[in-house]
Amino acid sequence: MTKPTDSAQPKDDLSDEIRRAMDEAEAAVSALDPEDDEDPEPGAAASASGLAVAVVELEAELQATKDRWLRAVADLENYKKRVKREVEESATAAVQRLLPAFLPTIDNLERALEVSGPNASVDQLVRGIQMVRDEFMSALRKHGVEPVPSIGTPFDPTIHDALQQVDSPDHVPGIVVREFERGYRLGERLIRPARVIIAGPGSTGSPSEATREA
Repeated sequence: MTKPTDSAQPKDDLSDEIRRAMDEAEAAVSALDPEDDEDPEPGAAASASGLAVAVVELEAELQATKDRWLRAVADLENYKKRVKREVEESATAAVQRLLPAFLPTIDNLERALEVSGPNASVDQLVRGIQMVRDEFMSALRKHGVEPVPSIGTPFDPTIHDALQQVDSPDHVPGIVVREFERGYRLGERLIRPARVIIAGPGSTGSPSEATREA
């Protein structure tokens, strides 16, 4: 019987080395194949995806905010134009209501000028001026404008503007004795103060006279 030779052992060792080399080659090929590649950092990919979604949402919110701002600016401009138009219309309407009340005053003034010719008497001229004044005061009263009280009343700095003081034998100190310009008010609102002269501290009038004049 023939005894086995030792030459078989080297062949087995060679086969093992060949198999190991082939296995290493296959492993290397598998590592380069994208279909078999696994994500080495799945958390990083998820984070990048979340950032992309957040960017898209922020851009959409920014655009929405810009649209709201543009609408607000447009609404403000429209409001300002509307208010300006309403103020102008209100002022025009007020003038239209006011002028007709004063047109008769102009008519009477023209009539007074017509009669104040070379042959007109002083009495005719005075009557014409009085007629114009009365017509004008009537028009003011129709619109709530009244003269402020002055002569014979105590000085009131809220409605009077004192030009000077003079001693008066007929008034007590502090009483208005003369009016240079008549003051007017609309309801409780002062339009113009009356410019007056008041009785000085040396005035000798009695309080009863001041009360009677008031």
